[in-house]
Amino acid sequence: MPKAIAALSYLRAPDSLPAAPIYAVYGDEEWLRKRAMQTLTDSLKKRGLDVRRIHDLENAAPLLDELRSPNMFGGAVVCVVVNQRQGPRQEASTRFKEEFAAYLEKPSRRNILVFDAATWQRNLTVPKRVEEHFPTVVAEELKPWDYRSWEQLAQMQAAEHGISLDHEAVGALRDAVAGSLSRAEMEISKLALLAKGKVVTAPDVAFACGYEGTDVTFALCDAILTGDSKTALRHAAKMAGKAETGSILSLLGLLRLQVATLGRVALNLSRGMAGPEALVSGAPRVREALKSGLLRTAKRVNRQALAGALGILLAADEDMKSASPDPAALLISVVSRLLECLGCAKPEAPAVRS
Repeated sequence: MPKAIAALSYLRAPDSLPAAPIYAVYGDEEWLRKRAMQTLTDSLKKRGLDVRRIHDLENAAPLLDELRSPNMFGGAVVCVVVNQRQGPRQEASTRFKEEFAAYLEKPSRRNILVFDAATWQRNLTVPKRVEEHFPTVVAEELKPWDYRSWEQLAQMQAAEHGISLDHEAVGALRDAVAGSLSRAEMEISKLALLAKGKVVTAPDVAFACGYEGTDVTFALCDAILTGDSKTALRHAAKMAGKAETGSILSLLGLLRLQVATLGRVALNLSRGMAGPEALVSGAPRVREALKSGLLRTAKRVNRQALAGALGILLAADEDMKSASPDPAALLISVVSRLLECLGCAKPEAPAVRS
């Protein structure tokens, strides 16, 4: 039984994928899956094959007949079937299970079938048989702690633009894009234009990829979570200048999630877990740059402080829905009280920007 090749391994060595009449590329990491699929189709084009992409297969019979038939007026073809569930509509490999299963028993010797599988239920008939008999590439989501793989992919993206990232720049970029490979690709293309040299540094990333404009919602949440009261109040003042009821209600919801995350980590610490273990269990997706600050905050809060913080947010939510307070004043008040409740040093509240 062929073993699925990890997408990162395949991208490092595209020639490692053996020649075959059928392939499948699947996995939850969309950027990685698309990149592996692009690499595969590019390699097939280099072999002189004409690549055709089928987005919404309505009937499998004509497609499979074409694959089985000799090409009278041209070279071999590659038919890429986009295999994706859309709402109640099942993916092609399930809707046309019998047709594909029969084709897998006796595929074309000349033409190639490729499943571009955003949806790939490995226990079902067609995916199971494909993986048993043909090469497949799996693009699994990178684990939050898999820094090495993320760095390799970021450097791969950077090399395509003629630049490289030093070690600190990789960490800064990963924090700036919250580990998203697709966002990293966009930011790296920006860095290629703005960086001062061929080697991108952390200051280059800070200059090109920092929080922009007036939307500092996530930066505010991060500052509260890590106990950075000065930054939190500065962002709150910036948001308050254009605060509206809807945006404040959304922010209150995000802050409740932050307090819940903080509570899980604090509970893990109180049970005797080490810091790294408490983070992995309570906040598995926390970004690298936030870990130390989050741990500091979690170590100084207790059940009473967490209950008080949730009480502040619930009361503010109720006020917004019933009393129609001034959104800007409420925002500054909530952030200040949260910081105080969570034991953060409280500087003087800044003036609201209009």
